Amino acid sequence: MKHNKLLMTGCSLAFTTALLLSGCSTHSTNTASSSPSTTPDKKIKVIAAENFYGEVAQAVGGDRVEVKSILTNPNVDPHEYEPTPEVAKEITDAQVIVYNGIGYDDWMDKILKAGSSTNTKTVINVGNDLLGKKVGDNPHVWYAPEIMPKLANKIADDLSKIDPSQDQAFHQRAKDYIATLDPLNKKIQQLKQASPTPIDVSEPVFDYMLKDLNLNINDPNFAKAIEEGSDPIPADLIQLQNDMKNKKVKFFVYNIQNSSATVDNIVKLANSAGIPVVKVTETEPEGKNYLQWMMDQLNEVENALKVRD
Repeated sequence: MKHNKLLMTGCSLAFTTALLLSGCSTHSTNTASSSPSTTPDKKIKVIAAENFYGEVAQAVGGDRVEVKSILTNPNVDPHEYEPTPEVAKEITDAQVIVYNGIGYDDWMDKILKAGSSTNTKTVINVGNDLLGKKVGDNPHVWYAPEIMPKLANKIADDLSKIDPSQDQAFHQRAKDYIATLDPLNKKIQQLKQASPTPIDVSEPVFDYMLKDLNLNINDPNFAKAIEEGSDPIPADLIQLQNDMKNKKVKFFVYNIQNSSATVDNIVKLANSAGIPVVKVTETEPEGKNYLQWMMDQLNEVENALKVRD
């Protein structure tokens, strides 16, 4: 996604002011508090940068956690979001922090690294800690089917370090949450292609899911250029146009949150050539949970594959 394309809302104060007022501590990633600060009648404060990660934290923590997701508006670009002093203070006060990491929401990194070290938090950098990814890798890791089960188990482990008396309950709820994703895993297996199948994409948002479906991206250079907000080189554009005209791909994946004249023209070309267009989003649609969001997009993939069978 070209990161300035989404509508920014509600963040008018300067980021530096947020840091000055936040008093945030430094942290050690994956380090739980050395002395649990909860009691049976006091909930564990959890901050999730993205709402789909907050959903997992709430499911695992149940009534023992107080979860606040920072990014809940699908029109806010996570890359360019600037936290207010109030948000920075909430992050300071949280005992557990879950964020995407690997450059996707680096405003969280800045807050975590600011100020003096007064306490140690449990911090889960999803991309790095659970998939071993680093800055520069594709940051859209929530599209990797294995990520939410891994996150649920990780949260259960970390919450149990803070409140050992609830160890069994946390891990049971993690197991229960993972079970709710069975329809997603079944759909992936149902749609997985027997042999590598070429498709084109507007940008690399859906790539982790496409890999699990054995769908090969035929236009990686074009997609990367669009993501970075630059113009694709003529050779890459011509190749993509030929893919459409000559029906070399099963379908075209279109991130509807990042539109440009170049991408719009490709969508029109796909439609005129009878190439199905699969619409995806980078942020979770309002009123949907993670499973519903993923299933909606996989249903589009299923329909597109049927058109070209």
